[in-house]
Amino acid sequence: GGGGDGAEGGGGDGGGGSDGIGGEGGGGGRDGEACGERQLAASGADCGGDAQVPPTAPPWLMVTGQPGSGKTTLVRRVAEALAQRGVALRGFFTEEVLGAGGSRVGFDVVTVPDGRRGVLSRKAGLPAHCPRTGAYAVDVAAFEALALPALSPPPPSAAARRSVVVIDEVGRMELHSAAFQAAVTRLLASPAEAVVFGALTAPIYGHRVPFCDAIAAHGRVSVDRITQKTRDAVREALQRRLLREVGLREEGYA
Repeated sequence: GGGGDGAEGGGGDGGGGSDGIGGEGGGGGRDGEACGERQLAASGADCGGDAQVPPTAPPWLMVTGQPGSGKTTLVRRVAEALAQRGVALRGFFTEEVLGAGGSRVGFDVVTVPDGRRGVLSRKAGLPAHCPRTGAYAVDVAAFEALALPALSPPPPSAAARRSVVVIDEVGRMELHSAAFQAAVTRLLASPAEAVVFGALTAPIYGHRVPFCDAIAAHGRVSVDRITQKTRDAVREALQRRLLREVGLREEGYA
């Protein structure tokens, strides 16, 4: 966390994760998660629908871990390395927003590759009707305006045979958006020649997120759990795997 995580600084996973729990536990959105589970099942995108996914479909390579483990930093660094190799990317990150005193006041959503920024959540200042995750109110409309278009796979670049969609993260705050759940479900069932790379929120204080569990159980999805001690080794392994998946040589990866 903290000093070593850069963008994820603050008091832990920082820049990202958007778990936003701060000790409050699961943080709402359960009805939306149930809706998302039904969408996964209806699309054949749950673990029981694996037979509908072509065996050549590109994988989903996801990381998970507790706040402070470095999920957003890992995803960002790998995405930057892929961009340096000329891989076409599209998607979004979540970044923490710090107040004047250096304490976290919320999260922003930041698009890839163009860096457009909008509000995901705030501890104060959003309308009372906004859904909440822990101490944070979530601006669903602002999140959807940036994140949903970013989930459309870009065409591959001349440098690689596949593009990459970055999702950081499928988390408690993001799952307040039924449209986001639906877009993730469609992407999981899509035969598009794009690799998906990103993060899934982890259970906190025993509170699981069924929508994330359903994604993790899908045969197309590989999930690496990271800690502060293992994240660098996992990052290097995932970077090599992604280079192979998009059709680039492993040597010379940044």
